[in-house]
Formats: sequence, structure tokens, C-alpha cells
Amino acid sequence: MILFATSMGSFLNPMIATMVILALPAIGLEFGVSARDLGWMSTAFILATAILLVPASRLVDRIGYKKSYIIGALIVGISCLFSIFAPDYATLILLRIVAGVGSAFVMITGLAILTRVYPANKRGMVIGVNTAMVYVGASLGPIIGGFLTEYTGWRSLFLLMIPLLLISALLMAAFLRQEFKNPWKSFDIKGTILYAAAIFCTMYGLSTITDQGSLLLAMAGVVLIVIFMWYERRVEEPVLHVDLFFKNKRFARSSYTALLNYGCTYGSVYMVSLYLQSVGALSAVEAGFIIFFQPLIQAVMTPIAGKLSDRFDPRYLVTFGMALSAIGVILLAGLGLTSAVSYIAVTQVFIGLGSALFSAPNTNAIMSAVPQKEYSSASSIVAVMRQLGMILSMAVCMAAISVFVGGLDMLGPDMYPQFVQALQISMIVCSGLAVIGIIFSWFRGNAPAEAAV
Repeated sequence: MILFATSMGSFLNPMIATMVILALPAIGLEFGVSARDLGWMSTAFILATAILLVPASRLVDRIGYKKSYIIGALIVGISCLFSIFAPDYATLILLRIVAGVGSAFVMITGLAILTRVYPANKRGMVIGVNTAMVYVGASLGPIIGGFLTEYTGWRSLFLLMIPLLLISALLMAAFLRQEFKNPWKSFDIKGTILYAAAIFCTMYGLSTITDQGSLLLAMAGVVLIVIFMWYERRVEEPVLHVDLFFKNKRFARSSYTALLNYGCTYGSVYMVSLYLQSVGALSAVEAGFIIFFQPLIQAVMTPIAGKLSDRFDPRYLVTFGMALSAIGVILLAGLGLTSAVSYIAVTQVFIGLGSALFSAPNTNAIMSAVPQKEYSSASSIVAVMRQLGMILSMAVCMAAISVFVGGLDMLGPDMYPQFVQALQISMIVCSGLAVIGIIFSWFRGNAPAEAAV
């Protein structure tokens, strides 16, 4: 029942995110918002979650995993309740930020709780099930979101979430009878501010990479990350134990691998969707069925891969998975103006299977490489690396579109050749990220002895 409760949390976060995407045109029409400003519905949520993940991991240690999960689920539920009655777009964005705060607590504690309550020889299996629910939520989101938006209005999306979040919180309250805490003496406020500034500058700069000054902002963010890590190594009670990256080779390289894997694959969905609906002349529904191959395979195969990672060193599965993803993405670089839909479907199978073999085993490797007192920190880092990888992937794609096309508003038939060129270049760059990730994955090292239980 604890696995079911945490899996509901993993399921609901991506589902509401993908449901809202389908509702954006209706939201924009009601509030008179431009297509560009509608992007803040996703950006505000992602930024809030990423910024809160690390400081929240320390608060979780003090409050307790169980209470923190319940608090996080209730925060998301309350934000959804008020979103139903949002009077304007600014209020809706503010509520998405609140939801991002609650989501950070759910993301951290869900994985940390599973790692504590299940023995080491079953972690891969339960992490696989938990991760598979992410893909199920992402897959069902567009279907449910499109149906509800069309027949009951966009506000009904948030109404649907409330009872589901409440059930998840109640299950956790009822069935997790033990509380897990890691007390600390003081909270690192300076480190928290440094981290928040670094993540905001990096992620916002990358997500708006084609805007003037955004590249400089992203570079400033990277500098702040270096300063943050330098500072944290000199603090007695750091908000993030960055020594994990310097003293635990397996943890560090598994984390870098996660960033590079999502950097390779995430943008491919975006580019394929644009290609199918422009060059391929397919409807949104037809394009969705082609892209659906990827999350469907991930949902089916991820639990299996997770279970296998309990029996074999995860690096074999992870490395092979990244190789499959790299093949799928590099095949996308072969798309032209007259490519067959079946060819694209094959690439989605490669990427879907590769991602399934990667996700749960790599997460299992990260969580198994740290001692129990670091579970919340490790869980937050898993989520941060995923978010940064996604933003990096989108930055590569948007930069390519900006250079070759000029912008999505110019994507007419006369610009299809330039768009295909942008797709090809971005997919080559993204597959290159996977190649680097393969090296990190294979040479990640062995798990430290103290983290073996």
C-alpha cells in the first residue's frame, strides 16, 4: 500500500503537467493570454519544483518523510482546489508555483520512503514500478486532458486531481506506521539562497535560450553552481552534502549519467511532434499515436528493468539503455522531407526501450550508492538532474530552431527544409550527450561498502 501511495504521487505529477498542456489554448482564450506567456504554466511549475528540491530535502529530514509526503500532497491538492476558482492568469501562475513547492516534497519523500521500507534486493523492482507510473501518467495526461477540456472545461482538470491526491495522502498516513528522520542542528540559509539563485539562472536561462541575454544568464547560473558547491564543502551543516559528488564516484557518475540521458531524449519528443504535424501533415491525434509508442514501452518495460537491476549490476542495463536511446535519436537525424511514418515509429521504439532500461536501474544505482541518512538528498538530486537534463535538451532544440528557422511562428511550408535541418542538427547534438553519458555509466565504479544495505 505504501508503494501504491507513492506511485500515485509519481503518476499524478506528470499527468497534471501533460493535461494542462492540452488545456493551454482554452486557458489563453479565457484570460486573453499570448501563446508565449502560456508557456509559464509549465515553466513556473518546473522552476518552483527544481528550486525547492534541495532545501526541501533538508526540511524533510527534520519534519520526517511521512509527514512531509502528506504535507506535499495536501499543498498540491489545495493549489488545485484554488486553481478551479482562479480569477485571472497571474493567480493561476502563482498557484502553479505553489503546486511546484508541494510537488518537491512529494518527489523527494516518495523515493526516499521506498528506499527505506524495502530491502536492497527489492529496491530495483519497486523503483521500477514507481518510475513506470511516471510514464503512465505522462501517457494518459494528454488523453484525459483533451477529453475533459473539450467536454467539461479546463477547470475540471484540477478538480480531478483533488480526490486522487487526498487518497494518496490518506494511504500514506494509514499504512506507513514508522517515521524516518535525520535531525540537524541548523539550517543553511546562505547555501539555500545560493542554490536557488544558481538553479533559477541556469534553468530559466536555458529554457529561454533564444532570448537576448539568456545565454549569459545560464552561464552566470553555472558559475553560481560552482560557487555553491565550493561554499557547501566548507559548511558544517550544508543544505546539500556536495561531498557525495567528490567522494562517491558511483553516485556522482550515475547522477551525471541521468542528466545526460534526459538531455538526449527529452527534446526528441518535442521535435518529432512538430515534424509530424508540419512536414508529416498529421493531425495532433495522429501524431500522438505515433509518439505514444515511446511512453507505452517505457511503462511496460521499466518495472522489468528495475527488477533486473536487483540481480545484475545496474551499469550493464543503464549503459545498454543509453546506447539504444542514442541509436533512436541519431536515427531521427536521418529524417527528411519525405520520411515514412513507420521509420519514426521505429525510432520511438528504440528511445522508449532505451529509456525503460535506463531509468529505474540508474535510480537504483544512485540510491544504493549512499547511506540511509543521505536518502532524501540523493532523491532530490535524482529529480534535479532529471529537470536540468530536460531543460538542456529543450535548449538544444530551441537554439537549433532559432538559428535555422528563426522561430516557430515562421514554421510554414516554405521553411520545412530549414526546420528539418534544425531537427537533424539538434538530434546529432543530443545523441552526442548520450555518448558522453555512456562513458560515465560504464566507468561509474562500485557501490561503497557502507551504502550496501
